[in-house]
Amino acid sequence: MKLFVTGLLCLTLSTLAVADTMSNGIFQLINQRLNYMQDVALFKARNRSAVEDLAREQQVLEKALVDAQQAGLQPDSIADFFQAQMDAAKAIQYRYMADWLSTHPENSEYRDLASEVRPKILALGDEIVVRISEYLKGGGAFDNKQQKDFVRTVNTRHLSENDKKKMFESLQMIRLIKN
Repeated sequence: MKLFVTGLLCLTLSTLAVADTMSNGIFQLINQRLNYMQDVALFKARNRSAVEDLAREQQVLEKALVDAQQAGLQPDSIADFFQAQMDAAKAIQYRYMADWLSTHPENSEYRDLASEVRPKILALGDEIVVRISEYLKGGGAFDNKQQKDFVRTVNTRHLSENDKKKMFESLQMIRLIKN
């Protein structure tokens, strides 16, 4: 009996460790996606483009909802999460541009938005959706205990604590499609 309980405890602990690793991987992907916002801001600043592009946001959101449904996630439950990411991305871009009013960017070279940066951002968005789906299908949940890990891992420059809070809270609302 003692051996059974020990085995069960080990299995539970290893399952928790895998869940922590999976959620941390998702948090790292979110951070990677947001790290591209400096590139986006620099491209937009150099090309005198507006930070906010509502038509583009709508396209990104529509694609994310279709991808979410295909991955087994309730589209309406993930919409707030993607909106929170886009809002945070815009805020980061604005903060970089505000910095550049008084000092020039450290790197004046920029990568093309359409051919280099957006494809990487979209690929990360796709991977985030798939990983969230796998995590939830595996019994994972984004609970309040993970918020510290999220805040520590998602540490992109110019990302505010309120942006992090909004993203994490919306991440907690994502649900699987019920069969």
